[in-house]
Amino acid sequence: MSSTNENLESVNLAAVLETAKARVTLQERPIPKPGPDELLVRNKAIAANPADWKIQDYDFFVDKYPNVLGSDACGYVVDVGNAVTRFKKGDRVTGFAAVIYNSNIDHGAWQTYTILREIATSKIPDSMSFAEGSVFPMAFATACNREKQLEKFPRPPAVCTPASSTILVWGGSSSVGSAAVQIAKAIGLHVWATASPSNHDFVKSMGATRVFDYHSPNVVSDILSAAQEAGIIITKVFDAISEKGSLELASGVLADGGEMAIVLDWPTGTPQPPDIAVSLTVALRTGKDCEDVGAWFFNEWLEEAMEMGTVVPTPKIQIVDGGIEVTQKVFDMLKAGVSATKLVVLL
Repeated sequence: MSSTNENLESVNLAAVLETAKARVTLQERPIPKPGPDELLVRNKAIAANPADWKIQDYDFFVDKYPNVLGSDACGYVVDVGNAVTRFKKGDRVTGFAAVIYNSNIDHGAWQTYTILREIATSKIPDSMSFAEGSVFPMAFATACNREKQLEKFPRPPAVCTPASSTILVWGGSSSVGSAAVQIAKAIGLHVWATASPSNHDFVKSMGATRVFDYHSPNVVSDILSAAQEAGIIITKVFDAISEKGSLELASGVLADGGEMAIVLDWPTGTPQPPDIAVSLTVALRTGKDCEDVGAWFFNEWLEEAMEMGTVVPTPKIQIVDGGIEVTQKVFDMLKAGVSATKLVVLL
């Protein structure tokens, strides 16, 4: 049976988006009750994603208002549904909040209490802070969806097979890019990446053996020359940017018959290269048509990988003080642009 909300804090402060494209306002909401396969989490850290401000500005994905945005929620379990088997009250967890694909206001992260689906939740190690745990869900869900489709993850995740093929991660210092680098390394791929020169050491520390400057006008020829010298054929590209010209550049390093994963739709009116396979990988698929991937990844692979240290929180965390009250400030900071940084709010 689901436990009661007895002894919970009485206030669920939320950053509410009243209408499409509005600025968020602070409101007190009822503390929600979890459904049979859901958990109620008292958030201790919430991580921001570019999707937050983009949904606010462009009105996509979410189709019901008022609503609460946010995908990365981390805290402790205070209530569980009667069908939940993997979690109990008091567990320290991180999870992918489902509002981005179900438009349910109770499933948004930017509030004191968030409903998480059991299939999208992972326990975090005792040694990991809530801030560190908050950075995983959306970025890693985006990267895992692509890798699960193309590769077989090793079990346990710390055991890697010898690198049998090479993947290039375009934008390796971004939140999704650094997740892709770590996952690709963990499953045994040989990883190259692109990033700004100031972030090369960071990307290498995540597992990339070569990193190239994507601002260089010669970046494609530099990568191809390096691959030829190393006797490597790049058969996979993960474009973690998928805008501002990255698509054409990233696809330019692929061999014929190669595979390219992108995180945004290919621009309308721009022809796709005919000799490569292009697939769209988005985090929300782990809760929709790829639920089996999501459940396996969050409940098993990610949980074990965090415990074993196979993956680490990335990129660098910047704490923005002020709690839920600074939600709009955080959206604005992301929109203005951050580099190799994950903005996190503590509650």
